Amino acid sequence: MFHVKQFDELSNLNTFLKTESIILSEQQIVKLKIYLTKLIQFAAKHRIISINDIDNIVSRHFLSSFYFVKNIKDIIKESDEILDLGSGAGFPGIILSIYFPNKVTMVDSNRKKSLFLSRIQKDLSLNCKVINERIEIFVSKSNRQFNLITARALASISELIDLTSPLLNKSALHTIKGLNFREELSGNETGYLIVEHTVTDIWKEFSNYFSNKVYIIISSK
Repeated sequence: MFHVKQFDELSNLNTFLKTESIILSEQQIVKLKIYLTKLIQFAAKHRIISINDIDNIVSRHFLSSFYFVKNIKDIIKESDEILDLGSGAGFPGIILSIYFPNKVTMVDSNRKKSLFLSRIQKDLSLNCKVINERIEIFVSKSNRQFNLITARALASISELIDLTSPLLNKSALHTIKGLNFREELSGNETGYLIVEHTVTDIWKEFSNYFSNKVYIIISSK
């Protein structure tokens, strides 16, 4: 059975995003549909996302990825580069690359998922790069400066800071966490500014995914 419901939800999501001043072009909508189709196909065959999660691709994964877009779109500059860590099946990295013309670099240690991301990059002609490598190795040898770092469902706050600390002197890390995220702090984060942003009510009303979530930006003090 092809998941027709997912495409209805994508249409509803597009309508909702317009109310939040996130306007998608026809070309971007086509790319989202192709991406959604590939996700459904590859999830069933290659387990790039959980089989039990296929019905939540739009309502959870696309939606949360676009919440990154909401928080980034007014601060990003034309020359800024985005680094997405632990990209998995492309959340939010692929969504960011579809929406923004900026260069997006996605890093994931899972070869199967990285191959999927590379295929999507090619099929959609996206301005992004996929790196199949452990995050700590990539960060340790990277000599590039990224303006924004994103990470979704990757690690605890303390672990995220440890992973990205060499980059945080000039970059800000954006992530989504549960309301109890402070329980993840180890006490070694004193050199960093951790700012919590409440998810706006309209997003909570659109999806209960956000009922217990906060948007967090981490930067050096």
